[in-house]
Amino acid sequence: MFHNRQCCLLRNNGLVVTRTVSRSAFGAVDMNDLSDASFYIAPMLESDLPAVVELERLARLSRWGYESYRTELRHNPLAVMLVVRGRVPFVTRLIYGFLVGRVQPAARHDGRELHIANLAVYPEVRRQGLGRRLLKEAMYTGRLYGAATACLEVRLSNAAAQALYLSLGFTAIARRRGFYTDPPEDGLLMEVKL
Repeated sequence: MFHNRQCCLLRNNGLVVTRTVSRSAFGAVDMNDLSDASFYIAPMLESDLPAVVELERLARLSRWGYESYRTELRHNPLAVMLVVRGRVPFVTRLIYGFLVGRVQPAARHDGRELHIANLAVYPEVRRQGLGRRLLKEAMYTGRLYGAATACLEVRLSNAAAQALYLSLGFTAIARRRGFYTDPPEDGLLMEVKL
């Protein structure tokens, strides 16, 4: 039997959020209620790169590879490179997901845009809002770096990702024929105002 209890969680951005957590009569925490408390978003570090490259391979993303990520981390002050980390005692991996993007001159308007290049979450922690949290943090960071819009490409067949992007305000603005190569597929270009 579980009882609800209000608790306060301090998030990494300093905001205090009150949340209901279910506890059994024996004090056990319902793990389904802890997805926000179990993970946090952090800047990517060079020590994360082997895990990032492994997840990139597993998720069959557009290949950047270790050296490209390292160069971006070291030399691009407008890079937006984030990871999802687990909190103790929930840690079983170094990272649980990542997002890589950069603020650059906009292709379709004056000013800057945040181009989100890669986003992935491990299969065992999908459907817990981690991709959404990565995107929201990246969009916030992009605004701080002066971006007026954010854009990304998504596989035409990836309905789950498209639904996530639509729920955050992205709209489809173009179809990119043959954008993906492994396996070959068209991409959908999506954009949102920040």
